[in-house]
Amino acid sequence: MKTLILMLLIPLILNAQEFTFRQEFDTIPVEIDGWQPHVPWLGGMAYSQPELCDIDADGDQDLFIGKQARSIWFLENIGTPQFSDFDLTSFEYSGIQLDSIYGFAAPAFCDLDGDGDYDLFLSDAVGLIHYWRNEGTIYAPYFEFVTDTLDGIDYPGTGDISFCDIEDDGDFDLFVGSTVYGFIQFYRNEGTPQQWNFSLVTTQFLGISAGSNAKPEFCDIDADGDFDLFVGGESGTIQYFRNEGTPSEYNFTYVTDTYGGIDVGSASSPEFSDIYADGDFDLFVGRTESNSGVSPGDLYLYKNIGNQTQADWQFITSNFLCLDIGRTARCTISDIDADQDQDIFIGNSGNQLSYYENTGDSTDANFLEITHQYQGISVNGIEPFFCDIDADQDQDLFCGSVRIPSPPPPDLYFYGNRGTPQNADFGLVSSSLVQGNFFVSIAPSLADVDADGDYDLFLSDGLDGEYFFYENTGTPQSYNFEYQTSSWQGISSINTSPSFFYDIDNDDDLDLFIGATTGPGVDFNIYYYRNMGTPTMANMVFQTYNFLNFESYPRYIVIDGLAISDFDGDGDGDFIVGTYYGGMLFFRNTTGDTAAVEPRLSLDPHHGIQFSLGPNPANPITWISYNLPYPQKAEIAVYNLLGQKVATLASGLQMPGQKTLIWDAANYASGQYFIKLEASGESGEAPPIYGVERVVVVK
Repeated sequence: MKTLILMLLIPLILNAQEFTFRQEFDTIPVEIDGWQPHVPWLGGMAYSQPELCDIDADGDQDLFIGKQARSIWFLENIGTPQFSDFDLTSFEYSGIQLDSIYGFAAPAFCDLDGDGDYDLFLSDAVGLIHYWRNEGTIYAPYFEFVTDTLDGIDYPGTGDISFCDIEDDGDFDLFVGSTVYGFIQFYRNEGTPQQWNFSLVTTQFLGISAGSNAKPEFCDIDADGDFDLFVGGESGTIQYFRNEGTPSEYNFTYVTDTYGGIDVGSASSPEFSDIYADGDFDLFVGRTESNSGVSPGDLYLYKNIGNQTQADWQFITSNFLCLDIGRTARCTISDIDADQDQDIFIGNSGNQLSYYENTGDSTDANFLEITHQYQGISVNGIEPFFCDIDADQDQDLFCGSVRIPSPPPPDLYFYGNRGTPQNADFGLVSSSLVQGNFFVSIAPSLADVDADGDYDLFLSDGLDGEYFFYENTGTPQSYNFEYQTSSWQGISSINTSPSFFYDIDNDDDLDLFIGATTGPGVDFNIYYYRNMGTPTMANMVFQTYNFLNFESYPRYIVIDGLAISDFDGDGDGDFIVGTYYGGMLFFRNTTGDTAAVEPRLSLDPHHGIQFSLGPNPANPITWISYNLPYPQKAEIAVYNLLGQKVATLASGLQMPGQKTLIWDAANYASGQYFIKLEASGESGEAPPIYGVERVVVVK
């Protein structure tokens, strides 16, 4: 899978040291019930509404995700029609971002003006439909904003729209679902295929009520030539109405409220697409995570193992795109099986503790989901942290709790490990390990901040802003936590966020990191306190409130989990971050690693390779232009839709500078091809970097 890598350069000059990090979304595999999500480190999706269409006319279905704040996420299918491979291309498709007053955007594509390409529509939470006309081509769309109020439609609670030629008259009619009332409005198109004219027919089509969050979807699921109707709703199931009429005169008959036995928990959003290119429709179902946060998953996929006339649904995955454990990913790490690599544990607001085993090694991590109910441990809003508190070579477990949704006040649970370093066996020792005036939630962190050989205890008190310190006055084998202060070194815990100690600057003492809330227009994310003291006498000095750069991640994020470890064995600390949306983010530490940084920077379209081609379509010649910033090996080759290399235009060591090549496609069949540039890093040891452009040959 091609990797979207965002370079995040954080200029913290400390003793001539610059910390640099690279946010990566798919470089560390995660396997969940036999499925590997396409972009596992996407950060979770508390809201998802899928829309699939072949936006670039390359024969496969691309994926758009709505209800992600004010923008649309775009994942290009760089695979084949039979074997999809979705690559995260943009968090703001076509640069579109709605004003915050409109809430979550739900996309729909339709060729409403009959010019052969897809136009874009976004419905919102205040009742409007925003319209962008495609002024580009079927291969290279270019969207131009037209209006915020399509045909003056303003229906309070508009959330989801669907276009369908329900009367078989050659133009698209419009159906509008309501997020508030659960009804579906029907607007008949009384215009032409080139010039629409919508007229309201009814505000409650077929008398349907989905409770709330009505999502209409039309599909000829039985291949009888007319469109059947499916309606997602608040319950998480799907209503099914079979069309027993004709293509020009619909006649819907109610069949079921629980189509296919599908239940995604809350606010189902169905989308049909033949994603396997086997001639029948498969089904994606988006969802909205309920406040309970007990249902893991981001986007559901059901494969049709039946046929065109009789669908038979096989559940494939509830984590199609990313790791998502429900809501509030309170992550921590531990080598729980003593195999010399860090495993991941994630608590959620559903009181579940999920376990992801690192099946790789200390230099090449791979994670396998084992369970959402680790050893039956359940704590309200569980905030886990592992350490060997009794020096018996195995990991013990501390769990903070959350007052919400109801009392009692938060407390600290302690589970002792009665097993071995390889096979943990946890038993509850105390449900109130220490006393304190805690407010909403407490997140534990343990570290030996005074270098006396035992772990001291720190508690972040959510929303109250206090940072409690309990000194361990016992021994490495027998802990004894004594309360010292609720504002250790004058530090605030920054709302609900976790903390983690790590020697980031390699000066043999522990520095401190505290998570926060971040997003567009919000400057703070990870607070960094450098230890300017000694291993035995800490002196935490505030350095920055944005240690990691989230500017390329266009969502407000409550950081619910934070852990630091050297996941790639290169001697520095990488960051994993758990979000309120139930997923994880990964930031690789590239400090001092020029081989890791420089090649990827060279793909910057303004400063590096500048890989492009034209004319496109080619008839039959196209010119390929690229720039090499330094001497490096590079290959430029042409591939067909099957992934077969059909031509090599250049290969070998090339000198820096601007290059131009010609591909004459006179002897190749008309159709779509990919021209790929593969170049080595400056040292020749870094992973190769890629540029891919699609070209259409027309004769």
